Amino acid sequence: MVNHEHFDTLIVITAVDCKRLLSLYPRLVDNIEYGKILFVSSGAVEEVLGENVDLKGKVDWIDENSLISFDDVHALIKERMADILAGRELPRGITGWYYQQFLKMQYALSCQDEYYMVWDGDTIPCRKIEMFQAESGKPYLDLKHEYHKEYFETMSVILPGFDKVIERSFISEHMLFKTEIMRNLICDIEKNDAIDGKKFWEKIINAIPADKIQNSAFSEFETYGTYVALKYSSVYKLREWHSFRQGGSFFDINTICDRDFEWLSKDFQAISFEKGHTVRSDNANLFDNPYYQEKLTPKQMLQAAQMEYKEGYKEVWADDNDVKNANVSSGAFRDVCKDYLTDRLKYLNEDIYKIYYEIGKEKKGVNDDQAYLCFENAEFLCPDPDMSLEISRERMRLLDSGKVCVKKTAFIILSYNNTYLMQQCIESIYTNCSPESFLLVIFDNGSTDGAAEWLTAWGEEHDEAIIILSEENMGFSVGCNEACKYVPEDYDVFFLNNDTRMTANSLFWLRMALYEAKDVGSVGAIQNYAINTMEENVNFSVIEQYMEHGARKNVPEDNPYEEQCRLCGFAMLIKREAFDKTIGFDERFNPGYLEDDDLSLQIRNVGYRLILVHNSFIYHAGSQSFRNRDDIKELFDAHREVIVEKWGFDSSVHALISENEIKFIYSLRDKGYDRTSFFKVLHIGCGCGAMLGHIHYLYPNAKLVGIEPDDNARKFAISCIEEYKSIEEMPYELEKFDEVANNIG
Repeated sequence: MVNHEHFDTLIVITAVDCKRLLSLYPRLVDNIEYGKILFVSSGAVEEVLGENVDLKGKVDWIDENSLISFDDVHALIKERMADILAGRELPRGITGWYYQQFLKMQYALSCQDEYYMVWDGDTIPCRKIEMFQAESGKPYLDLKHEYHKEYFETMSVILPGFDKVIERSFISEHMLFKTEIMRNLICDIEKNDAIDGKKFWEKIINAIPADKIQNSAFSEFETYGTYVALKYSSVYKLREWHSFRQGGSFFDINTICDRDFEWLSKDFQAISFEKGHTVRSDNANLFDNPYYQEKLTPKQMLQAAQMEYKEGYKEVWADDNDVKNANVSSGAFRDVCKDYLTDRLKYLNEDIYKIYYEIGKEKKGVNDDQAYLCFENAEFLCPDPDMSLEISRERMRLLDSGKVCVKKTAFIILSYNNTYLMQQCIESIYTNCSPESFLLVIFDNGSTDGAAEWLTAWGEEHDEAIIILSEENMGFSVGCNEACKYVPEDYDVFFLNNDTRMTANSLFWLRMALYEAKDVGSVGAIQNYAINTMEENVNFSVIEQYMEHGARKNVPEDNPYEEQCRLCGFAMLIKREAFDKTIGFDERFNPGYLEDDDLSLQIRNVGYRLILVHNSFIYHAGSQSFRNRDDIKELFDAHREVIVEKWGFDSSVHALISENEIKFIYSLRDKGYDRTSFFKVLHIGCGCGAMLGHIHYLYPNAKLVGIEPDDNARKFAISCIEEYKSIEEMPYELEKFDEVANNIG
C-alpha cells in the first residue's frame, strides 16, 4: 500500500459494543495503516481495550468529555423535548445518536493532521483500506445507496440553500474528513444567526423540531459530503463502497475466520455487526460454508438472500434495477427494526398511496385534521422517494398553517408471559403504522417466563419506545393506568391487547374516525374474536390470511362508522381531551373484565360519542391473559355488580346486542331492506340503543326509535336514535312503524 498521508482514525463507541467486538479489532489495526486507531469513549472502554493483548501499543483512547460534555448535550436535548417528555427522563440513547456525531465533528478543532478518518465501531475491514486514488492522489469520498429525508430537512436549516445533490448517499460506515473543510463547515453552521445557540452542536439541535429529535434527524456524513460537493467539489474523488451491512445476520462474531474474510473481500471492503443482530436459523451454515464459498461470490449469495427481504436495508450495486429506490426510510431510530419487519406493501398495491393523497386533497379546507392524516399515510405508503418528499412537503405546509389539531398516538400495551405474542404485536405496529404517527409504551406486568428480559434487551435497542417493568402482576386496569403516566400530554391514548396484530391501514382509519368530529371521544376496531357486531365474520386457518383480509378490508368506505354505547378494550383509541376527563381505568375492575365497559361509560358521561370503525380490522387471538383461570364466571359476575353500583344499570344487558337482537337485524335483510331503504323501526326495551345503532350503520335512511324505562340506561342512549321512557311518551303512533322489536333482549 502506498501511504500518501498520515492520519488517525477515530472510533466513537460504547463499552458494551467495544467488548462485543473486541476480538475482531486487531483487524482494524492490520487493515488501516495510516496512523493510530483512537477510541473516543468513556473511561470504561479504556479498560476493555486492555483486555486484548494484540492491541497493546497499537490503539489509544480519548475521553469523549474532553471534546464535548455528554451532559451538556443531554441537557439541551432534554430542554428542547420538555413538552414531549412531560417530566419523564430522556433516554440516553437519543442523546447518544447525536452526541457521537458531534464528537466526530469536534475533533477537527484539535486535529493536527491534514486529514482524519472516522470509522463505525461495529464495522470490520475485510481487506486493506485504501483512502487515496493512486492516479491523482486525491482522497476518496465513498458512496452507498440510501436516503433519509430528515437529514436533508435539518441540513437545509443549518445551511440554508443546501439540499441533496447526488443520487447516492455519503453514509458508508466511515468517512475521511479534511480537517480544514470540517472546520469551515463548523464555522458556517455557527455563523447562522437565525438559529439559537453558540456552538455548532447547539445550533443543530435547535434546528430540529422537538417532535423530530427522536427520529434521528441529522447525519454528519450527509452534511459533510453535501458541503464538499457544493463548495469543494474538486478536492475528493467519489467511489462506490460496498460493505456487508447485515453481517451479524449471517456470521457469528465469535466464529468468523480468516477464510471468511478472504472470501468476503472479493466483493466487500468491510462487514458490519450491528447491535442486536444474531445469525438467524435459516442463515446458519450458509455464508460461512466453504462449499458455497467455493461455488458463489459474496455478491451473488447476498443478492440471492436479499430477494427474500420484504423491507429493510439492502446492499445495492450500480447495475441493480431498483437502485434509485433502495433504502429509502424515515428516522434511524425506526430503522433499527428493519431486519425482521415484513413489507408494509405486502398485501397492498404500490399505487395505494395515490388514493390517500387524493382523499387528503379533497379533505383540505373541509376537515384539515383528516387531510393531514391522509397525507401522512400517503407519505408512509409511497415507494417513490421523490413523490414521498413532495407529499411530505404538502403535509408540513398544512401543519404550518395552524389548522391541524391532530395528536400522535401512544400505544399502551401490557405484557404478561408470552414473548412470542408480544414480538408479533410489536412487529405488526412497526410494519403497518407510519413511524411519524406513534409512540410505543409497553408495561410488563411481572412476567416470569422471560418476556420481561426480552423486553429489557429490546428496549435497549429501541430508544423510541418506553419500556416499564413491574416486579408483580398489577392487573390490567392498574397496569394500564401506570403505563399512561409515561404518555406525553400531546398524544392520544390507544389501549391495545398484546395478542393482537395491527393490519395495513388499521391505525390510520381509527385516527380518521377519531378526528371525524369534535364530539368523537373514542373509536374501536372490528376483530375476528368478539361477540355481537364488533366481530368480523371470518375464520381462517393461518394468521397471514387474517393480515391479508385486513388489507382488503381497511379501505375507503362511504359509511364505515357505527355509533355505539360501549367499545371493546382490545383496541380502543381515545382522544386525549376526552381521556383527561376520565379517571382512566377504574381499578376496582382488576384484574380484568368490564373495565372497558366502565371506561366507555365514563367517556359517554362527559359528552363524547363512541364509534366502531368497520374499515379498521385488527387481528385478535383472544383470551390469552385469562385462559388458565377457573374463576372467570365469578370475576365477571362480581364486576357486573360494580357496574350496576356505579352506573345504576347492567352494561352487559343494556349496552350489548343480544343473540335475539342479532336475529332481528338479520331478518331486516331477509325482508328485502337495503342501504337505500326508508323505513321505521321501534325497539321496546332498547337499553342504550346498541341494536338500533347497528341498524343505523346498516340502513342509514331508517328512522329509529327506542323505548327504555330505565332512566340510568336511557341517559347513555346513542345520539343517532330517538329514545323515550314509555310508549305513552313517544310522539308517534305504534301502527306507523314498519318493524317493531318488543323486549327481545
